[in-house]
Amino acid sequence: MTAQPRQTYPLPDIGNAAHEALAALHKERDRVGRVMAVVTASAVVDILTDHDRAAPFDAAHAELIEAEDGSLHATGRYWTADGQERTFADSVGERDANWGVYGMNEWTPYLDYDNDRVWKPLVDELPPRNGQKVYRLDLAKAAALPVD
Repeated sequence: MTAQPRQTYPLPDIGNAAHEALAALHKERDRVGRVMAVVTASAVVDILTDHDRAAPFDAAHAELIEAEDGSLHATGRYWTADGQERTFADSVGERDANWGVYGMNEWTPYLDYDNDRVWKPLVDELPPRNGQKVYRLDLAKAAALPVD
């Protein structure tokens, strides 16, 4: 780095550094997307089994709704493998369902525009609701994502 005449400070060669930093940022955003998709699938199991990972559960898909800022949020609606639509409230009771969705939504909003190339292949888009996009997340595909 050397200052040129009439420059008040020297400029480094930042071309490669900028490209490397952006590549690292995209890689980490994708990792956040993978990890949070797995966390979302895990949260559904925890809600339906009261955190007993050995207990049976019937969820195959979960509903996520897109907020104005592009982040996703769980609604508490899910589908069984045979296509039955249910809610956590139906399955575990209103109180436990509300606590479960609240806890789930501490993590699910990390799924957003920044990592949609990770989660979009895992969802089916449903008809919009109140102007918001609605998705049906395939929980088995989400749970199978690598987190490392």
